[in-house]
Amino acid sequence: MRTLPHHRRGPRNAGFTLIEMMVSLAVMTVMLIIVTQIFIADYDIVQRQIARTDVDTGTSLAVRTISQLARGAIAVLGTQTVNGTSYTSSSSVLVLKMPSVSSSGAVLANTYDYVAFARDGSDPTKLYADVQAASGSVRISLRRLLSPDVSLLTFRYNASDITKATRVETYLVDVATSRGSTLTSKAWTALFFRNTTF
Repeated sequence: MRTLPHHRRGPRNAGFTLIEMMVSLAVMTVMLIIVTQIFIADYDIVQRQIARTDVDTGTSLAVRTISQLARGAIAVLGTQTVNGTSYTSSSSVLVLKMPSVSSSGAVLANTYDYVAFARDGSDPTKLYADVQAASGSVRISLRRLLSPDVSLLTFRYNASDITKATRVETYLVDVATSRGSTLTSKAWTALFFRNTTF
């Protein structure tokens, strides 16, 4: 008896059904959302760390610059006009007097430079150093921004009469906001003067 050959079945269709495609798309969407959230969270952390470094560095540099600009000062002044602006030393303003020095390092007789540290009157978050140099002085007259994020600036004198102070403690607090977080940085330094009357 002759047997008829069996017909071979064709290859099974390897395509996706509509339900399989929808499930695959849903899984991929969930995975994409998770990866995106992880990326955003990591980005926020990095940005906050960068902002934290900037605030800490800015505060430290501001205090260091105050120390550098005050180097050589001989006295705290009660009131002094510097570059056309009148400053009065207080718990929030410091005005210093220093002998003028030539480019060769020689002290110029009876010639003085002045520097005032104060927050801006129209924008108290900004701290400036206002330097007025005498003619022939190696110092440069300028108004320099020391910090753009000041929350607190305090000068403490070791004498009830400010003009007799020989030590001034400077306390600076900067506050900045980054990615919804408030960042606070603090710095402190002490300035010493001969407080010689001329």
